[in-house]
Amino acid sequence: MTGRRAVRAEILKLLSLPATYCTVLGAIGASAVLAIAFSRQGVSPVGYTQAGFIVLGVIAATSEYGDGQIHLTLIAMPRRIAQHLAKMAALLIVSVPAAIFTVSAGLLVAGGPWSAAVGASAYLALTAVLSAAVATVSRRSVPAMAGLLGYYFIVGPLLRDRVTFAAYLPDAAGHDLVAIGGPIVVLGWALVVLGWALVAVGFSATMFRLRDA
Repeated sequence: MTGRRAVRAEILKLLSLPATYCTVLGAIGASAVLAIAFSRQGVSPVGYTQAGFIVLGVIAATSEYGDGQIHLTLIAMPRRIAQHLAKMAALLIVSVPAAIFTVSAGLLVAGGPWSAAVGASAYLALTAVLSAAVATVSRRSVPAMAGLLGYYFIVGPLLRDRVTFAAYLPDAAGHDLVAIGGPIVVLGWALVVLGWALVAVGFSATMFRLRDA
């Protein structure tokens, strides 16, 4: 199976999951509702709607393990690194428009600068990819979701207020990417979040290659 066909197959698998639509529609709806509650803060609801993209990433990575479908996938695409990268690429292709719609829903209600909107969309999409990479290592949805949500909503914010290096952790970089605004700032923090996503994907690809399915 070629790389393009593998990505297409992974997109179709992701779009065949009812949970994908429930998660995306829930994130879009939550963004609009939260924008009303935080109408003076523009795209600030991203801090809450990121939960939907964490769930989306976990679902994308773990959905094939519950029923053993991963074995059929590897028969069709035995090159594990290529298969894993195809899955990540498919998730990114799906999550980018989902992130744009989610952020747009908030902007329609609350307004906000275009640079912050672009930054928020990039952050949500990369958060989905990073979450999928973590879930690939875990291979189980509940522990992966619990760990990721615990980090993004409890551990990360606590570290952000206490240690200087926390500014370069993915959640803090994403917070600054969305909150501060400005094209140069958005680009800088986007690269930080992208770096974390690439490291996570690289590590998960290595683990996927070395372990049994």
